[in-house]
Amino acid sequence: MMNSTNSLVKRKVAVFGLDGITFDLLQPWLDEGRLPNLARLLNNGAQGRLRSTIPPVSASAWVSFATGTNPGHHGLVDFTYPAPDSYQINVSNGRTRAVPALWEIVGAAGGQVGVVSMPMTYPPQPLNGFMLCSFLTPSQESRYTYPQNLQEEITEKCGPYPLHMSEKGRGQHPELFVRAVKQMEIDRAKAVTHLLQNKPWDLFMYVLETTDNLQHEVWHLLDKSHPLHDPVMAQKVVPEILDYYETVDRLLGEMVALVPEDALIVVLSDHGFGPFHKFFHINNWLAANGWLKFKRTPLSLLKRFAFKLGVTPINALKWLTLLRLGGMRKNVKRGRGGGMLRRVFLSFHDVDWARTQAFSVGNFGQVYLNVQGKRPFGAVTPAQYEQIRDEIAAKATQLRDPADGSQVVPTVYKREEVFHGVSAERLPDLVLHTDRAKYVSFGHADFGSNKIIEPSMGQTGHHHLVGVVGLKGPGVNSGLVLPEASILDVAPTILHYLGLSVPSHMDGQVLTHAFTDEFNAANPVNIVPSDVEHHGQDNVYSAEEEELVLDKLRDLGYVA
Repeated sequence: MMNSTNSLVKRKVAVFGLDGITFDLLQPWLDEGRLPNLARLLNNGAQGRLRSTIPPVSASAWVSFATGTNPGHHGLVDFTYPAPDSYQINVSNGRTRAVPALWEIVGAAGGQVGVVSMPMTYPPQPLNGFMLCSFLTPSQESRYTYPQNLQEEITEKCGPYPLHMSEKGRGQHPELFVRAVKQMEIDRAKAVTHLLQNKPWDLFMYVLETTDNLQHEVWHLLDKSHPLHDPVMAQKVVPEILDYYETVDRLLGEMVALVPEDALIVVLSDHGFGPFHKFFHINNWLAANGWLKFKRTPLSLLKRFAFKLGVTPINALKWLTLLRLGGMRKNVKRGRGGGMLRRVFLSFHDVDWARTQAFSVGNFGQVYLNVQGKRPFGAVTPAQYEQIRDEIAAKATQLRDPADGSQVVPTVYKREEVFHGVSAERLPDLVLHTDRAKYVSFGHADFGSNKIIEPSMGQTGHHHLVGVVGLKGPGVNSGLVLPEASILDVAPTILHYLGLSVPSHMDGQVLTHAFTDEFNAANPVNIVPSDVEHHGQDNVYSAEEEELVLDKLRDLGYVA
């Protein structure tokens, strides 16, 4: 790594990620003057819509932001994935990523980098600067910073850094949840401002995650057309929600005030957001069509019979909630509770893999074919592969919601249509891209429901494809509305602004039209040859840590 005194970096860039923000939600508040700091960043710079990855999931999109590559290169397509040579479900992490991230590239050029709360960075890695992980850190006792002593410094100077979302008020008392989320951001901002003020950096990145978490929970209160909209509850809670966003805007303004005036400021979201109404349980659909088969052992047959009668985890949770025993859900999930659930309810343990041609893992329509030579009990020969894949794709687009005849899956992508690169062979064979305004697909290993399509439970908002991007600073075309860009374009644009060459393996393009003619004339884009090989690791968590992380993902609705 080049010494910082010999750095090739010419300028500074500060990145503020607002997870899941969308103009659809923010524009009225921007117009009303409720978010003055965000408005100044967007209106006094170049702004536009930012297309996410397919599928539009944070685990994939933030890594595409950080690497400038599609998931076929970096290897992450969701928070969980099937191990490449088995049926084990692994949890994605910072070391699953197969290609270099911005902090590695900038650090190698001698630049000093600060990375704070960037999803998919745990466990923290050594770098020329500092890293503070949050999302998917197993517990508050885990080592979540680099250098290690930064953890103690933050606690001493700013108080404990909150790593995980509060459960307070979630569900029946959303106003309490909103307040807890707001306090979490206030507490995190203390650490962020401390780092901005007291640590050297050329590239600083902070992702504010709670915008996404909040929108999942309260979208129906903001959206009067949502079937679960409750006008009485909305009257009570919407002022709290607005106060949260105004607080976020104030905190953003305080952070931006600490950025040097000659730095580029980038604000972006990893995806958009909007309503959703129903779950599409893909594995149930695959089983109903004969592509997924169950064992014929007495226990599996008994569990299948109970499953058909409605003995499922989702129904069990509904019963516990009706009996005001919802807190037992936490106790069941802790420790080895997942194993107990799999013994009681139908799960992947009951799948007959030797007869199963396809299965789903993940939240966003991922379908994996069980191909001979790739998995231990592959049931699809290479000669059958295209035929079966085409059959699943065709059948998916024919699926209609029995309630109103709506098309559930308007688009199906084959792997090679959306993924390419050193990790592509590990990724899904198909992505069933649902009508995001209405349906969210679930592929989970525990067959949470016995329905194929059913009303959502808990969350009422989910990820849409188009988010937000804004750039403000010297050389930026102030007042420009950008044509729709890709999240893959942000990393090469940052490298270019820093004065560094762009590696040729990056899929994104430098957003030259965001800059003035004078800046572009003085700073031509330089692409340098680069070659990457897959170097990701499949698992870094212990069994106990993995259960803790899965617990967090369940709380967020990202796994069943």
